[in-house]
Amino acid sequence: MNVRDADRKTLLADAAIEVLGTGGVRALTHRAVDTAAGLPQGTCGYHFPSRAALLTAALTRIAALDLADASGADLPAVLRGWVLGDAARTRARFMLMLDPQARAELGPSAADLAGGFVQRAVELFGSQDRARLAIALIDGLLLDELTRGTVTDEQRRARLAAVQEIVTIHR
Repeated sequence: MNVRDADRKTLLADAAIEVLGTGGVRALTHRAVDTAAGLPQGTCGYHFPSRAALLTAALTRIAALDLADASGADLPAVLRGWVLGDAARTRARFMLMLDPQARAELGPSAADLAGGFVQRAVELFGSQDRARLAIALIDGLLLDELTRGTVTDEQRRARLAAVQEIVTIHR
């Protein structure tokens, strides 16, 4: 694959995330992604010939961007970015997690990509059980902010301190 194809695939994956995050899983079509990317019709279908390939590309891109964000030391700032800076990406991730048809089309790739987050959380929280609990709590906080409105940075820090306290009890 040449650089131009790689750049185009990234552009298409980013456009797919935008379509998912603003219109939902049902809005995700090759045509909608081509339009969102500003590319000629048929480009998305050429690079991602099936819906499963397109969903996988979007989820892979979400995971790469989220993991890059999560490598930062300031978790409250990361969450703030996911809710305020790139809410479409966060909504797209939830859409892919919650839609049964999308999960079926993604197959094992969804679980494989989630493993990267678990590993990162294990580094932060010390065990796989604590890591999974922290991820579940943080996902809940994100969903709460996306559906009920944003919280202040001070409230976000307090919530994450509570998460830290919960997952580190009886260490």
